[in-house]
Amino acid sequence: MHDRDTKFARSFDATLEEAGLRVQWTAYRSSNTCAFVERFIQSLGQECLDHFMVLSERHLNYLVREFLEYSHLERPHQALENKTLVKKGYPRKTTDDASTLPLGEVACKTRLGGLLKHYDRKAG
Repeated sequence: MHDRDTKFARSFDATLEEAGLRVQWTAYRSSNTCAFVERFIQSLGQECLDHFMVLSERHLNYLVREFLEYSHLERPHQALENKTLVKKGYPRKTTDDASTLPLGEVACKTRLGGLLKHYDRKAG
């Protein structure tokens, strides 16, 4: 995805399409469209890729796939009231009274050698 800047020549798009990618342009006069993409790429770099020496394309694809799964399924997003982007396959029980939650039933799931961590309630 890129904007309609003249620096992106037709040959650039042709190179991407030859690699099996679909080129998508942003809408006219929509300056913030790329901002969301750029912010995600910044998060991917800072929170994941900066911590690894990428050895191959296969390794890069693995790292990005793990980060995407973490970001969509486990990471809380403030704009969504600390909910995940994609709902998990089970209904989540919520309560406003933290004192009613039993202690000692929290599980830690790690990804990428412990770099990405997610804490969740153990299934009862």
